[in-house]
Amino acid sequence: MIRFFLFTFLMFTAYSSSQERVLVDGVYAVIGDHVIFYSDIEDQILQYKNQGLVIDDEDDMRDKIIEDLFYQKMLLHFSTQDSLEVDIAELENTVNQRILFFQEQLGSQEKVENYFNKSISELTDELTPIINNQLLIQKMQFEITKDVSVSPSDVEIFYNSFNVDSLPLIPDQYQVAQIIKTPKAATESVEETLSKLEDLRTRIMNGADFATMAILYSEDPGSSRNGGAYYNINKGDFVREFESVAFSLDVNELSEIFKTEYGYHIAQLIQRKGNKIDVRHILMTPKISNNDMLAAKDFLDSLRLEIIDDEINFESAAKKFSSDKSTRYNGGLLINPNTNNSFFTQDDLDHVVYNEISTISVGSIIKPIYIKLENGAEAYRIIKLVDKKDEHIANLDDDYVFLKNYCFQLEKEEVLKDWYQKNLPKLHVQFTDKSVEHDFYKNLLEQ
Repeated sequence: MIRFFLFTFLMFTAYSSSQERVLVDGVYAVIGDHVIFYSDIEDQILQYKNQGLVIDDEDDMRDKIIEDLFYQKMLLHFSTQDSLEVDIAELENTVNQRILFFQEQLGSQEKVENYFNKSISELTDELTPIINNQLLIQKMQFEITKDVSVSPSDVEIFYNSFNVDSLPLIPDQYQVAQIIKTPKAATESVEETLSKLEDLRTRIMNGADFATMAILYSEDPGSSRNGGAYYNINKGDFVREFESVAFSLDVNELSEIFKTEYGYHIAQLIQRKGNKIDVRHILMTPKISNNDMLAAKDFLDSLRLEIIDDEINFESAAKKFSSDKSTRYNGGLLINPNTNNSFFTQDDLDHVVYNEISTISVGSIIKPIYIKLENGAEAYRIIKLVDKKDEHIANLDDDYVFLKNYCFQLEKEEVLKDWYQKNLPKLHVQFTDKSVEHDFYKNLLEQ
């Protein structure tokens, strides 16, 4: 069966494996305007091994990788034919998030640069075309499958089509809530940051080039190399505080210093294009000291004890004290983005969180643990195990969302399969080693 494949390489391991590769590269296959290299295949094999995946049959794994790569290249070819484009702001934001992921894994920007033996700017340059292709493939998949829908009756029919023995096994599921405390920078650190930013603003007002100042001083890795610029920004692309200032500026106007969750900024409007804008900014973030971090941890330690002693309940504490806007007004309850409900399997959870909650009873609250947030900020959080569902055979009452998503994915696979079969004849395909048969390709041609 053709799998509904989302092209989401774990670049962290992919880059490390490419550094270790000793292989004479060559073209494995040509698919339209794109190629699969032998190294693409071997890199993914090595990537899986680096992740600790046990590969029982390496030849079978290699065949599956080749099949996935074939569909990726096919989707990429037709995305160009259909003139699909990736929004620049989305691309830059995704690259920025990937860089932040590397920093979270390795500990700092300097460690990332040392690990890859590249500057952040060089790493960003290498990541950008790769992620651009990932996003194009996802957009093409969406265009092909956007009309797929599943009704409640479809789910029921799907469920009833299974024999009891063949129904999916649902692993243990955990419902968790959190309270995050982001440390507050000391007054001296804030004042130092504001002073530096005001000095830059004065220099720009006196004729210094904004883009040069951004390259030299901005702490936003996603835009500093571009002179602080973001292009084709729509309302809703960035946080409200940033957009409120950026969209209010006249062309070339320089903003006052303003604050967002990321730190302090100055911004300058480059141009307006209908409802979109191009804007550049300089970001500076007050430095958080070890004492600031310790104060946040101590606060959560005390709050946890107050909750345990029934001086305040967890939901009220989350609403009053949590730094996390996305969960604060929901009692701290986390939503699983894969299912859109509030239950997580082990695979859905951060391994640190899972290790903590898997050993406690429902209603218990773990001691504060460290977390690095998506915006790069460091914080502490306490987590409550709200509920747990033990491993069980899937049923409509408890697992409707899971079954609906499962049915939905199968429908998408069928639509994609039909699309592949319909469009394959329009595509030039050549495998360089004609002695090797590819069953998936043969089946596509025959159907």
